[in-house]
Amino acid sequence: MIAGDRNEVRPAAAFLPSGVRLHLTEFGSRDAEAVLLLHGWPQTSYAWRHVAPLLAKAGYRAIAVDLRGFGHSLKPPDGYDKKSVARDLLELLDSLAIPSCWVVGHDMGGQVAYPFVAQWPERAKGLVFIESGLPGFGQENAMNIAQGGSWHFGFNAAGDIAEALVAGREHMFIRHMLHRDKVGLWDRTAIAEVDIAVYAAAAAAPGCLRSMFAYYRTLLSHDLQDNLDFGSRKLMLPVLAIGAEHGYRGAALATMQRVAANPQGWIASRSGHYVPEERPAELSERLVSFFAGAG
Repeated sequence: MIAGDRNEVRPAAAFLPSGVRLHLTEFGSRDAEAVLLLHGWPQTSYAWRHVAPLLAKAGYRAIAVDLRGFGHSLKPPDGYDKKSVARDLLELLDSLAIPSCWVVGHDMGGQVAYPFVAQWPERAKGLVFIESGLPGFGQENAMNIAQGGSWHFGFNAAGDIAEALVAGREHMFIRHMLHRDKVGLWDRTAIAEVDIAVYAAAAAAPGCLRSMFAYYRTLLSHDLQDNLDFGSRKLMLPVLAIGAEHGYRGAALATMQRVAANPQGWIASRSGHYVPEERPAELSERLVSFFAGAG
């Protein structure tokens, strides 16, 4: 890690035994309880730019990570099933000498957080599952356009054609995804054009589109059965499922009720799908309250 004051913002790279390099940014004291922040799709760790400093101010060590294939992290040709991506997190905690932490995942980050805590519950103090779902436990409905699901699941999983069509149009594509009607932004000022440009620039990096779409190509081919296997034993650790008033609402809690023994639920008011960016102060307060009550 980069040396410096205990409370400064610390960008760094972690080189894992598997050969994967993960980019991360730490906020707060290294001596504090750690909170691992996992971004959604099509974003990067930049999505936590408001929440992470608030958690650090509250006395936590907030670690925002670019998942493999995103942002400044390595973009390997394979390994995008969520079980494999979760192993990156295990190796990351080992490299940082963190025995256990709070795990917070939004959207696709929630789909990675679940197999992490299911496989290594001793490494997690608790799970926060934000506006996310799991193949095998209801995600299929969101993927089925005949039942009102979103078209992008099929498009993103279609193969190289998706990458070919989006290449050079990353800003337009990501802007559309963030602004889509059903579960996009409710507060459209929360992610400004300059922020979309950050995500678009990351997506335009060599290999990034292929990696990003690969997260969708494993949902049914790998993740569904893995989740069913993990779900045969309910999570016993503290779980908070967060939905959004103008997003998936109670879907995250309904999912966690199928895989966790006693999940709590909370709905972020005046927010669409992108709770960490639309309601960072309220989310941070709710996280701190959950950590304090469950720790």
